[in-house]
Amino acid sequence: MNIPLQVPTDARATKIRFVALAWFCSLSMITYIDRVCIMQVQDDIKRDLGISEELFSWVFSAFALAYAMFEVPTGWLGDKFGARKVLIRIVLCWLAFTALTGLAWGFISLLIIRFMFGLGEAGAYPNMARGARSWFPFEERGRAQGMIWTFGRWGGAIAPVLIVALTQPFIWLELPGWRGAFVVLGFLGLIGVWGFSRWYRDTPREQPAVNQAELAWIEGHQTAGEKPAPLSWPAMLSSPTLWSLSFMYFCSNSGWSFFITYISSYLKADLRLSGWSLHLASGLPLLMGGVGCILGGLFTDRMVHVLGRRWGRTLQGLVAYAAGGCFFLIALQLTETNSLLAFGFVCLASLVKDGAMAASWATTLDIGHRYSGTVAGMMNTIGNLGTVVSPPIVAWLARIAGTEEAPNWSVSLYYYAGMFFVASICWFFINPRRVIVYDAANREALRAQGVVLE
Repeated sequence: MNIPLQVPTDARATKIRFVALAWFCSLSMITYIDRVCIMQVQDDIKRDLGISEELFSWVFSAFALAYAMFEVPTGWLGDKFGARKVLIRIVLCWLAFTALTGLAWGFISLLIIRFMFGLGEAGAYPNMARGARSWFPFEERGRAQGMIWTFGRWGGAIAPVLIVALTQPFIWLELPGWRGAFVVLGFLGLIGVWGFSRWYRDTPREQPAVNQAELAWIEGHQTAGEKPAPLSWPAMLSSPTLWSLSFMYFCSNSGWSFFITYISSYLKADLRLSGWSLHLASGLPLLMGGVGCILGGLFTDRMVHVLGRRWGRTLQGLVAYAAGGCFFLIALQLTETNSLLAFGFVCLASLVKDGAMAASWATTLDIGHRYSGTVAGMMNTIGNLGTVVSPPIVAWLARIAGTEEAPNWSVSLYYYAGMFFVASICWFFINPRRVIVYDAANREALRAQGVVLE
């Protein structure tokens, strides 16, 4: 229960909530560095372990499957026990399996390790979303989510260059570079998790550096009588908004998976890039996506103020995904005639699509209330199933359109564009105004206490 704060009118609020946000951003960045780097060294791994292109697509899917399976359980654990404990466990697990990736000795071992990596990383973003709800007032949650996803995208953007740089010392020693690089990445991440565990607390009230004025701003929408009500699974699972949001995210991840799986293959085979230009170009769409996340976070909070929560969130998602699909199709038409311009539109597709990330995750906070970790986990579970099914589908499409030896990766842009168009349509059926996690009796009780649920 929160006790109303009596704050002097001239009190100056601290800004400690932005330190908490910085920790979320650093974890988000490490997450994507570890997740995306395998994309850039996949040719070396396939050669050393004797894995075919089609089999390697299942390595991508193994991670995504485990990640999807455990999103809801770990999101629920964060709601029950606090995000701090769960995030520390998550980070330690994913760092361990990042290092173990470098020790794989064949297809089966790599498949198992990447599955365990996905299991270990599951729940990271639902728990960061849960933490953002505790540390930020409603007016700032969109931009907080935007920043978290920005640094995730930027982590993915630097991953291709970073993994190649880390392989070089091992190559000079005539050792398998990719193996050593994964081990180094695992150990470097331990520094970040140590700092997070020392500083972070689940609520600003537990952090002594937060003064009364900042607490009053953060907790401005909570009331003295607010107390936890139980999560109603029937109410949550019967919500059309939840299923529309989740299916939207399935299509979103299906289309976005291009940027963490086959972007390098497309750039190499269809746009004929190589060397450092290939490494840099592989990360540029994610860099642009990070810019989209920042702008989208600022924009959704502003649009909610202007249009209200319903269209302030949904209109942004509707337009962003539709534009992303169009840019993919334009890139496809330009692939053969103007490779530079085609790549520019691929980057634009990433930028505008990621303009909807903050709106997507802010919606889970809107409809999930104090169980936003569970709701975010549900959305991310179904969303990541799109990342499970897409790599094998795309590998098959590329092989059918080309040959076994020379797959046609550009044709996959039809698939990715189609997924974005469906995601855009889904936003018509999402209503961020209604909290979905309480049954009728508890909704009435919370309303009587002054808690806003609509």
